[in-house]
Amino acid sequence: MHTRLTATILLLSMAATFTHADPVAENGISRALFTSAVRHAEPVDSLSEVNGDQEQVFLFLEARNMTGETVVHTWEHRGTVIASLSFRIDKPLARMWSGRLLTPDMAGSWRVVITNDRGAILAEKTLDYNPADVPF
Repeated sequence: MHTRLTATILLLSMAATFTHADPVAENGISRALFTSAVRHAEPVDSLSEVNGDQEQVFLFLEARNMTGETVVHTWEHRGTVIASLSFRIDKPLARMWSGRLLTPDMAGSWRVVITNDRGAILAEKTLDYNPADVPF
């Protein structure tokens, strides 16, 4: 009986350790990832590389406790800035995303740098695009 009770308490404490809310970095960014689509304000997947069957890619960002601040998504292709988009955060939990259409001439390394309005880097993500790779 004592062994069963100890095992149950141990399992419950392990469950309590592993069930927690999304971690929030000191800078307020709780999630930043590339995805093939966003549905109902949620990314449908997480990508680190895409191939020729992908026509569009998005950078999804979730910010917590950053009300009143601005974040900027700066898209870079092979080290050249392609676009910068600003988002003003107006609530405690904010989800935002920006995207790019992909064409074969855009092959190579992509990077999105997320900064605040003061230019401090909050997060950065990289993605490899190889349009020659088409799945069977």
